Amino acid sequence: MSIKRKIRWALLAVSLTAPACVQAGQVTVDDLMRLSTVSDVRISPDGKEIAYVVSTPSLETASHEAVLYRVAAEGGTPLRLTYTTRVFNKPLPSPWLRWSPDGSLLSFVAYAGDVPQVMAMSSAGGEPWALTSLKEGVTRYEWSPDGKQIAFIASDSPPPEDEQRKKNKSFVIHVDKGKRPPRLWLQAIPGGAPQALSPADKTVLDFHWSPDGKSLVFAGSDETGFQAPYNSGIYTISSGGSEPRTIVRRPGTNRMPQYSPDGRSIAFISSGGKAGMINAQDLYIVAADGTGGAPHGLTLSREVWINEFTWAPDCRSIFYIPSEQTNDSGEHMFEQAIFRVSLDGAAPQMVTPGPVVNYSLSLSSDGRRIAYRSVGSRTMGDVFVMELPIGRAGKLTEINPQLRNLKLGDLQPVHWKSFDGKEIWGLLLTPPGYQHGQRIPMVVYCHGGPIGGYTYGIFPQFAHIPGQVDPYPVEAMASAGMAILFPMPRGGSGYGIAGFRAIVNRWGEDDYKDIMAGVDAMIAQGIADPERLGVMGASYGGYMTDWIVTQTNRFKAASTAASVSDLTNLYYFSDAGDTIAEYFGLPWEDAASLIQHSAITHVREVSTPLLIQHGENDNRVPLSQAQEFYKALKTLHKTVEFDIYPRGGHVNFEPPLEREYMLRNLEWFKRWLKPDAPPKP
Repeated sequence: MSIKRKIRWALLAVSLTAPACVQAGQVTVDDLMRLSTVSDVRISPDGKEIAYVVSTPSLETASHEAVLYRVAAEGGTPLRLTYTTRVFNKPLPSPWLRWSPDGSLLSFVAYAGDVPQVMAMSSAGGEPWALTSLKEGVTRYEWSPDGKQIAFIASDSPPPEDEQRKKNKSFVIHVDKGKRPPRLWLQAIPGGAPQALSPADKTVLDFHWSPDGKSLVFAGSDETGFQAPYNSGIYTISSGGSEPRTIVRRPGTNRMPQYSPDGRSIAFISSGGKAGMINAQDLYIVAADGTGGAPHGLTLSREVWINEFTWAPDCRSIFYIPSEQTNDSGEHMFEQAIFRVSLDGAAPQMVTPGPVVNYSLSLSSDGRRIAYRSVGSRTMGDVFVMELPIGRAGKLTEINPQLRNLKLGDLQPVHWKSFDGKEIWGLLLTPPGYQHGQRIPMVVYCHGGPIGGYTYGIFPQFAHIPGQVDPYPVEAMASAGMAILFPMPRGGSGYGIAGFRAIVNRWGEDDYKDIMAGVDAMIAQGIADPERLGVMGASYGGYMTDWIVTQTNRFKAASTAASVSDLTNLYYFSDAGDTIAEYFGLPWEDAASLIQHSAITHVREVSTPLLIQHGENDNRVPLSQAQEFYKALKTLHKTVEFDIYPRGGHVNFEPPLEREYMLRNLEWFKRWLKPDAPPKP
């Protein structure tokens, strides 16, 4: 039986066992909290089996709990493989699924006690066992080609004297001293002792084995933390131990190296010698022996920001997925296709067309099948397999069958002309049963970044991870009778690198006008009620929300999360403060611009009721940003409420807090915008 026919029969069986005549219900926050996410997908070397992990928020354990499954590539009933073993999930599930080279073992990262270690189990099932036992754990690893070793990334153990100082309370943190950057290690399987391979003073970001197992290639940086990937190089090192040999060392990003299957070339992601974050992250190749001259770019004409790729077995092409929508424009900027680019210079070819977003790509050893996670407009994503010779894809899972019994809103691309005639795009979510021409409350959702944007999915800003980290329950808001506009202004994804750079030294200028032009367009189309407008956003979206309420009184309510109100302070106190210097320059060189583009400077102009939400342990946008804005608003007797989320960082990862976050925002906008009763099913 063909794969297509088997999949059709499997789906038919599911449909026949589903409850009949179930009337679709309105979406609630609790409905959203019950949705699951595919966190990783990996096809077996022979292409016959696919392993994947499904994570579900748990209010009881306050974490996203993950379970490992296996399903035949021809289709069938998935087999659950883990029960008592807990897949690593701090802060979110990160199983790092791998098959051993011969396909006999399936490995992943799970807890051994309270520490993540590499675990392995028979591919047929059974009890997993630990392959590593490092004191601080392992989260990234790869099998050697012969299956006799694994390489992994881990930091050195702290020196004994530091441990003693911590016990006797005399330990002092000496800033920028005593760093233990992640290193590359080797360990024989089974039972070998870990051996450090890379230098102790270089941060290892990513690595890959050569096909013969005699060497490894890694991306390394002399920096640590947020800036390390943006100042990195490519190096090779013998698996027997040696000094690293430099393959690529130039300004900017050079990372995620992979040997070609014949070992002659190395593919990697690079900003092309340009320093900083505001660049494309294109796909390059270079000779593995370092003698082939300068790296050659394969995707330069597309200005892609790539986060996943893998070689075809014949070494003549590479499959990749863009993680920011710079590869296309217009109505396609919300899509995230799998592409195939040939080394002969031909233009990249789309493998998975349509309004979908794809992740977690892997190929069988013969290159005939690919497995991946695909997210449609009104889904959370499922496991798919494609027969490459015929280009036919089949869906193997239905992770969230309950979506069929929920009355979902309609999510469609929209566009409008901005103040200067530039065409701006966005997504519009309308309530279930909405009739065009009916004016309803509309909330503008400003995306994070600034380099960021929206895709298709139930959580359009968080299709790549468990969506419940989103503080704004847009599907429940739509069910309550509100429209949601997801604008993609310049500065974010969809307009190429020139679009990224359009807001250098201009935050809150043209991008603000792009958003407001979208509001006007939705009013002109008879959708948005101009008397019931809201605005919300987190991170850079929080900056934009703070900015908007200082520039206009058109919004009846606003909610800002992890928000930036003072750009100067952000440079000094954020773990990513150098980003501010890249956009505006150093505070002591251009203080006037930083002050002028900070919402706190214009706080007296706020008249919109504002809800401020922030995690107490946010290092990206420190809590002081919210405290500063709140203090000023309270002093000025403005309408403002402020919630601090215990243990929360830049994103909330604990399901009970995620639920509270979403409920709070839903009630906030219902309170101020007073949506009408939604249409009945």
